[in-house]
Amino acid sequence: MNDEKYQFTALGVYLIGYDLERLEWAINAQQIPSLLATFFEPFRFYEQVHSFEDIGIAAKTNHDMLLNYAEATVLEETRNKLRDLTTRWDAVIRDRLQNLYLVTPTSKIDPKKLIGGIKEFLSEELVSFLEKIEVTDLTEGTSCILVGSATAAEHITLRAAESILRRWYYYKTGTKLEYKAWGRVLDKLSEEYPDEAKRPKEIAVLGYLKLRRDEVAHPERISTLTEAESTLLTVCSLIERVKPVVTSLISERKRKSKVAKKQGG
Repeated sequence: MNDEKYQFTALGVYLIGYDLERLEWAINAQQIPSLLATFFEPFRFYEQVHSFEDIGIAAKTNHDMLLNYAEATVLEETRNKLRDLTTRWDAVIRDRLQNLYLVTPTSKIDPKKLIGGIKEFLSEELVSFLEKIEVTDLTEGTSCILVGSATAAEHITLRAAESILRRWYYYKTGTKLEYKAWGRVLDKLSEEYPDEAKRPKEIAVLGYLKLRRDEVAHPERISTLTEAESTLLTVCSLIERVKPVVTSLISERKRKSKVAKKQGG
C-alpha cells in the first residue's frame, strides 16, 4: 500500500458526500451482496487520506464481507448494521470536515503541482539526489506558495539551496563548513575553481540566490508571490544543473578511496 497520506480537496469534499448518499440508498435498495459491495469500494481509498483512515479500514472490512456473503440476498440484520455504520460515518465526516480549511490559490504555478510538493517539480532521479531535509524544505516552500505565504516560501526554499551549496563544497574538498555563513562557503567553493573560465556557472547562480537570501532576511522586506515562484523555479533548475557536478565529485572521491585502499594494502 502507498504510505503517502493524501489531503482533502474541494472536489474530495463533494465526492465523499455524493458517495455516502449513494451508499445509503444502496443499503436500502440493493438486494445482491456483491452489488452492494461495489458501493463500499470508493471508501476504501480513505485509508490513504489523512484523518479518515478508519473509514477506509471499515469500508474494506465491509466490502470484503459482502463479497464473501453466505446468503444470496442481504439480510435485514446486515442492513441495519450497515445503516448504523453510515450514520456514524456521516457524523464523523461532518465533524472532521469542520477542521478543513480551503484556500483559493493565486499563484501562477498550477495548484495541483504545488499540492504535490517538490516531487511534482523534479524527476524521481533528482529528488533522490536531495537530502531528506532538502525535500522537506522545498515541499514546505510549495505549500507556502499555495496559501500565499511568499516570504516564508522564499526563506525555506533558499535554505534548501544553501544546503546544496554546503554539500557541493564537502564533496569537492572533503571538509564540512557547518558554522560558516553562506557567503563564506561560496567564496571557499569558488577558490576551488581558480580558473574563472572553467568555473561551473552554477556557482554564479548560487551567488545570485545568496543575494536573494540577504534580501529576504531583511526585517523590513516582504516577498511577492511572483518572487517566491521565481526563486522556487530557479532552485529547481539549480538542482538539475548541480546534480551531475556533485555526482561526478562523489564518484571521483570513491575512486580515489579505492585506489588509496589498494595502495595501503
